[in-house]
Amino acid sequence: MSLLVDKIAQSESVSDLPMPFSEHLNELRHRLINIVLILATGAVLVFYFSNRILDYLARPVGTLVFISPLEAFHSRIEVALAGGLVLTMPLLLRQIWLFLAPALSVEWRKTVLRMLPLSYFLFAAGASLGFFVVIPATLKFLLAFGTQSVKPMMALGAYLGFVVKMTLVFGAVFQMPLVFYALNRAGIVERESFAGYRKGVYFLCFVAGAFLSPDVFAQFCIAIPSILLFEITLLAMRR
Repeated sequence: MSLLVDKIAQSESVSDLPMPFSEHLNELRHRLINIVLILATGAVLVFYFSNRILDYLARPVGTLVFISPLEAFHSRIEVALAGGLVLTMPLLLRQIWLFLAPALSVEWRKTVLRMLPLSYFLFAAGASLGFFVVIPATLKFLLAFGTQSVKPMMALGAYLGFVVKMTLVFGAVFQMPLVFYALNRAGIVERESFAGYRKGVYFLCFVAGAFLSPDVFAQFCIAIPSILLFEITLLAMRR
């Protein structure tokens, strides 16, 4: 694996020659077009299964309703875009890598190449935790406040927005080790000073959990993994 990373980092396909500003703009446009095409392709594929996905999402609450003529269609588009983003994430990261690689030293290329697969894995792990564990438990807790005369009737758009938000939040939270590890490698954050803020970080994890989640259970599900990831980050910095 290490030899493969070294070979890619020193590949001739990644030019080290200075580029005029106009060529940078052309390269950026080229990569953005590729990203849009890749994401659109993934979204089209997911759109074909969007009805089944919505049926699965509706299981914890029973029946979803839409209260405007376009809401059901917009919701299928939202599912297709979110699913297409997750499905094509490795290809999107590759396009970003191809644009940024010429500006990086060989050593930083090796670091980024090692971090990209881990970034996708951590995002998938966090999103899966949110989607399969936290969201069902949170919905069960919140719906328990209903009574015989107060029945839940979930609007499709609002419910889908809640699910997508919670899933992306957990995926983003799990990126924390890579962000701080990169800052440490760049010399911006020192491990000793970072460890000195441990109590403050713990407090901010719970504050962020309370701000991003609607109930106590989800707050702990955000805060506890964040604290564990913080400690893992410190171990990675020590290495």
